[in-house]
Amino acid sequence: MAGRHFIMSHPTSSRPARWEVLLLQGALIVLACLWIYTPVYHGEWLWDDDYLITANPAMRSVDGLWRLWFAPSTADFLPLTLSSLWIQWQFFGMDPTGYHIISILLHALGACLLWMLLVRTKIPGAWLAGMLFAIHPLCVESVSWVAEQKNTFSLPFFLLASFFYVTFDQRKSRKYYFLALLAFLAAMLSKSSVVMFPFLILLYAWWQRGTISRRDLFRSAPFFLVSLALGMVTLLFQLHRAIGNEPIPIGGFDSRLAIAGMGTLFYLSKIFWPFGLLPIYPQWDANPPQPIQLAAWIPLLAAGFLFWMKRKSWGRHAMMAFGFYFITLLPVLGFVAMSYMRVGWVSDHFVYIPMIGILALIASTGTHLATKFSGNARNATGLGIATCLGGLVIQSHSYAAIWANEDVLWLHTLKYNESCWQAHNRYGSREFNRGNHTIALTHFERATALRPDLAETQNNLGSGLLAARDTKGAVRRFREALRLSPDLIAIQANLARALMLDGQNDEAILIYEKLLKNMPSHAVFRCNLGITLFHAGRIDEAIAAFKQALEIDPNLHDAKESLMFAIQAKESRR
Repeated sequence: MAGRHFIMSHPTSSRPARWEVLLLQGALIVLACLWIYTPVYHGEWLWDDDYLITANPAMRSVDGLWRLWFAPSTADFLPLTLSSLWIQWQFFGMDPTGYHIISILLHALGACLLWMLLVRTKIPGAWLAGMLFAIHPLCVESVSWVAEQKNTFSLPFFLLASFFYVTFDQRKSRKYYFLALLAFLAAMLSKSSVVMFPFLILLYAWWQRGTISRRDLFRSAPFFLVSLALGMVTLLFQLHRAIGNEPIPIGGFDSRLAIAGMGTLFYLSKIFWPFGLLPIYPQWDANPPQPIQLAAWIPLLAAGFLFWMKRKSWGRHAMMAFGFYFITLLPVLGFVAMSYMRVGWVSDHFVYIPMIGILALIASTGTHLATKFSGNARNATGLGIATCLGGLVIQSHSYAAIWANEDVLWLHTLKYNESCWQAHNRYGSREFNRGNHTIALTHFERATALRPDLAETQNNLGSGLLAARDTKGAVRRFREALRLSPDLIAIQANLARALMLDGQNDEAILIYEKLLKNMPSHAVFRCNLGITLFHAGRIDEAIAAFKQALEIDPNLHDAKESLMFAIQAKESRR
């Protein structure tokens, strides 16, 4: 009996425990993320990282947290994400490595939470869906670009809100309902792109029960209130800060409808075939739209109709997946103007959350089909899935390397999207700062030719012309930039300097005096006024200006040298 008992119990004791399997599966997701993003561990600051982090005064300020919540200066209202970045700043400062590692770990956490959510909803292939999300190339932009920690930081809260709400629906425990509401509030304060979550609650109710009851509407009401309140705040920030008076070439409703349809199909194509990814994609000319562009809605509507007709069987699951995708994508499809649309209609980071629905459908469908096979067919299916996963890992690792260096980023963009004015502008600025003014000027000219209606391009071209000693050309460009954005102080200062170098000292003096009227303690402007006064032959006034500049900033080198030179010039005249 003892021998038989030992033989029978041995296979059971050697089988891995459930928690060991889960731990191994979770470790595979994390390790995949850690390897894919090895190129960006020590990656540079990119794009608008300076605006959001490195040049944001609130990051360096002791009262920065208070300012981020109650007196934000950013173009979007995302105080929770910025608070996280403020805390990271206290540890990492200007070294981007720590921020990159945090972004990678947040992405891995999001993938694991997605896996957990799909297990809770009893969707087949839950772990496979989490792994697909972890390694998908479309996620590279959000993970590698520190400013897009908005995505990786908000996603865990979004998934926790989903998990808690599903748990509440299953167990009817109020605790989980309030946890879901709290997690959703945190997600909204991290990035408002999760604004459509209340609609997902109703979609989930329909998917579970085939109808949306009054109880479902009542339960979703507090989520709609949070969504409406913070959504309006975000909209105000976008319109008055991010966009302001800058033209967004999106056209009327017909153009927006065409862009939305093409964008929806574009993202689907990249989810299923994630190759040819770019930081900025070519901007379609849809103002006015061509009939073929509006026709993008035909396959979308046809698919929706087919899913609805089959809603009693497999169509219900397809409606859930594609409904999740479209609902979460809707805010960034162009019906409402966004500041990003100054450079493109679509971007990988917009689909970071929406792609979850499609990936879950792919994983569940693949898993379901695999169970229908046996023997060699099942082995072949498993090998095919493993091959696809390996290909995605390699593709993501390769694309991540492009995001490690801004020069590589913009040159890669220009290789496949030569008409990208932003890439010309940014790469030109980098060459300009390195002293390669001839190369910079070429890119500034191309950027301005592409977008002559922007103060940013006109101003940079003016700086390039000034470096090339074309003072008259620089003055023209700065005047045009100032016409487009009359309140930008940097452009006013650039114009004043160009006027001085062109010998138009009187007008330059007037501009500096106007600037100093509003900023009397600006030592550099005070010094520049002194230099302009000196060139105008008003040496005594110049000396006074230099002395005032040194009273404000005793270590201002230009003011010290200019003061000595002005005093010597005055004495030589005696």
